[in-house]
Amino acid sequence: MTNEAVLSCEVARKESAAAEAVFVSYAVPYREGMTVLDLMRYIADELDGSFAFYDHACKRGFCGSCLVKVNGTNSLSCRHLAPDGPLRLEPALKTTKDFWPAD
Repeated sequence: MTNEAVLSCEVARKESAAAEAVFVSYAVPYREGMTVLDLMRYIADELDGSFAFYDHACKRGFCGSCLVKVNGTNSLSCRHLAPDGPLRLEPALKTTKDFWPAD
């Protein structure tokens, strides 16, 4: 039996651009080297198919389209390693749903 580390995270969710954000808690298997973008992808693919985020970033920290607030600080989710402790994610830009950017 293996002891898999689990990352507890609170993620801002909102149904529309005009809606107020509410925080939803997720437990994500933690692995060393995991980025915040990897974590968001895991939530969308494995835990909650309704979670919307922009996954078409350059993944190299150049374009800035993956900017989010990680524990209150603006960070590029493709480059920011997920902490091994509590995590709170919020959009850093205007969004139409969850972390999907507004036009």
